[in-house]
Amino acid sequence: MATPKTLNQVLAELRSCGSPRARRSTRIPDAAPLIVRLLGSCRTLAVEERAHGIAFRLQGATDSAAAFVITCVLHEPDAKVLTTAEQAVAAFLCEGRTLAQIAGLRGVSPNTIKSQVRQIFRKLNVDSRVALVRRLCPA
Repeated sequence: MATPKTLNQVLAELRSCGSPRARRSTRIPDAAPLIVRLLGSCRTLAVEERAHGIAFRLQGATDSAAAFVITCVLHEPDAKVLTTAEQAVAAFLCEGRTLAQIAGLRGVSPNTIKSQVRQIFRKLNVDSRVALVRRLCPA
């Protein structure tokens, strides 16, 4: 039988699931059982509406009786969560422009555009330009 994990061990595992080195396809499946285990016995302390979703604060304890309070925010990943700059870059991507063209039009470095594209992909949970166009761009 496995020994119970401490809160710090569970949180460390959760952090590793969300790390940039973790493969995109394994992050959610790896994190889900940990989150269920962590939040399974929690009680709700507060719920509030935020601009792009709902925030809730939970209180609980791990198997080793270490108490914790955690705040979670649930939001629908869509264009509303993108910054103004990211929305502009996404619009140019929908037009089929290259990163160099977008950088020239926006007056920033191509590396800035690369970074913004990575953030757009992360926020919208897509992994290619084709998926982004299918998700965001009008037909």
